[in-house]
Amino acid sequence: MKRPLLMAQQHFDQFTPAFMAYLPENLHVYDAFEREAMRVVRRGFEHYSARTIIEVLRHNSALAERAGPWKLNDWHTPYLARLFALLNPAFAGLFEFRVTKAVGRGRAAAANDPSMGGAD
Repeated sequence: MKRPLLMAQQHFDQFTPAFMAYLPENLHVYDAFEREAMRVVRRGFEHYSARTIIEVLRHNSALAERAGPWKLNDWHTPYLARLFALLNPAFAGLFEFRVTKAVGRGRAAAANDPSMGGAD
């Protein structure tokens, strides 16, 4: 199993069910996010915007005319950043995190949605 997937599963309480469903098919997005974040770190930034990284990825994919696999939903941006922090603890302070209500709402919705393994 890929390291990002394993880490996300081990810390599932920090992610929405939607992000957990999105991640396995979009590991290339996380890999690109991590690559850009590490470029930022190497340039000496101690704090940066995860949304800026997503916009850079959108820009680069648009220029390269990559259609299909690039699904860069804004809703997943905070969770890509959280996953980066978990996988790269030395740089966990790169992004600022806010308390998210979406995780709790997502868990409650998943508990009642049979397609997500919830109630029948």
